[in-house]
Amino acid sequence: MGRQLLSLLSADAESTEAAKVLLDDTQLRALYETLTLTRILDDTCTGLHRDGRVGFFVPSLPAAASSAAAAIALHDGDWLFPSFRDAAAYLARGGQIDDFLAQLLGAEGDLVKGHQLPGQGSLPAGRFVAPSGAAGTQIQHAAGVALAMQLRGDTQVAAAIFGPSAVAQGAFHTGLNAAVRHQVPAIFLCRTLGTEQPTVAARGTGYGLTTELVDGTDCLAVANAVTTARAQAIEGGGPTLIEAVVDGSEPEQDAAGRLRGFVEHRGLWDAEREEAFVRRSQDRLLDALEAVESAGPVSAEGVLQDVWAEQPWMLQEQAARLEKTRLAEDGDA
Repeated sequence: MGRQLLSLLSADAESTEAAKVLLDDTQLRALYETLTLTRILDDTCTGLHRDGRVGFFVPSLPAAASSAAAAIALHDGDWLFPSFRDAAAYLARGGQIDDFLAQLLGAEGDLVKGHQLPGQGSLPAGRFVAPSGAAGTQIQHAAGVALAMQLRGDTQVAAAIFGPSAVAQGAFHTGLNAAVRHQVPAIFLCRTLGTEQPTVAARGTGYGLTTELVDGTDCLAVANAVTTARAQAIEGGGPTLIEAVVDGSEPEQDAAGRLRGFVEHRGLWDAEREEAFVRRSQDRLLDALEAVESAGPVSAEGVLQDVWAEQPWMLQEQAARLEKTRLAEDGDA
């Protein structure tokens, strides 16, 4: 990859320096399960898109390693502002498969009621904010929420995950500038191909941020970087920019497969658990997909809800026309 990257996970599990890993056994097991479930979910959703049952889907691999690792390293009270490739983070923050599929298919039960593109759902209980189709908006949102938490004296952080396209947006510079100006408790994680000039880390250094350069395919290295950045932010040390490099010239790596040797070496996983977990996950997916498809699409009225605290006149008129149309259709039936 050219540059020196923080890396922990060795191809030989025994060579991985376990003492440097900052995740405990519970977190490691959760990380591996999340990566495995993400792979299964991604395969299923890619198939739905290929078959025309989903009109739009952005695969989450190979972003899964950095996505899941960052989410696992954060605490429950932290806020996460993801990109549209962060299905792994959604699952790690407690997202359910049926809710994910309901949003993807625009079905009844979609928590955002059809307001977002497929695969861009939110998770209020997990403080996982729905991503935007516009690149980079989550950067300044995370900076703003971090500032609010700082003013309230909260002991949480706000984290934003984004890709290199966001760096070309004004929101990147606005967000980083505000974060540094107020020394807010924020973490900015950018996935890159490692070919950007100047590097994202160099840009962060120019703004006065603490920066870290990690192997974006090494979930343990990413988790360590996020854990360290979080501790610094909570202690008043300000924001950190982490550049997670995913080498585009290498074949797509299976993040779960790369981690499996290590968790097995730690005694946290084995072939029997693998078989049972994969079978259980596949069954959950099939059951959830059947339930979501049988629920039907989100109601037209639902699209008008949760937009304003009090509906303005134009939405009231639209709602009335929808109700009139529905009654007419029921009469024809």
